[in-house]
Amino acid sequence: MGKAAMVSWHDLDSGTEVDHDDWHSHEHLFERVGLPGFKRGRRCRSNGEAAEEYFLMYEVDDLSVLTSEAYLARLNDPTPWSTRIIPTIRNMTRTLCRTLFSVGGGLGTEILTIRFSAGGKRRSSIVNWLLDGRLSEVAARRGIVGAHLLEGDEAASGVQTDEARLRGGGDQIAELALIVEGYHPEALSGLLEDELSAERFVENGAGAECHCGLYRAAHVVTKADLPSVKSGL
Repeated sequence: MGKAAMVSWHDLDSGTEVDHDDWHSHEHLFERVGLPGFKRGRRCRSNGEAAEEYFLMYEVDDLSVLTSEAYLARLNDPTPWSTRIIPTIRNMTRTLCRTLFSVGGGLGTEILTIRFSAGGKRRSSIVNWLLDGRLSEVAARRGIVGAHLLEGDEAASGVQTDEARLRGGGDQIAELALIVEGYHPEALSGLLEDELSAERFVENGAGAECHCGLYRAAHVVTKADLPSVKSGL
């Protein structure tokens, strides 16, 4: 939904998962999706095959939403609950992205994420490799419903805010990210073992480090789920 997204991966201090998920489901998701230009937010948890425990994705109209006064005001005025939870977040990779390509329909409950880098001519090489029919073919397979290629904006992602300072600063930024979603975890794990393996990415131009993870959707919120919308106010 939309032409841009904020994506992030992170871990937590041990023993804080229940409090984090309660905060994210009952405050943070609705707070974010309630902002102008936000369309949908989701929280996903690792199924045991990911470097980080959490993957979050917020879909927006376009990249300007993620640099808007409304969004920055929210980032610079965290709620008391956010002020308590955010310092427990560790190993954060957070990136504001443009959507280079998106195919499919609806949401999958099983999520594969691959974040990677590629400079110079290698960037064109790997983007062409992915977009030359490959992602459309993948999205049409049994067990898979969509594929999305995102390009990170380093300048926009690097803006320091009060929420970033609560995490201690130092968030990592993903240059490129591929998100594949479906309904059969075996279909996604099979991609990692074959045509979307880290080795294939490197062969086609990606840098040596590809961060791959398999996740399961835990909670999804859209504008239609906001309390004010459902009550008709």
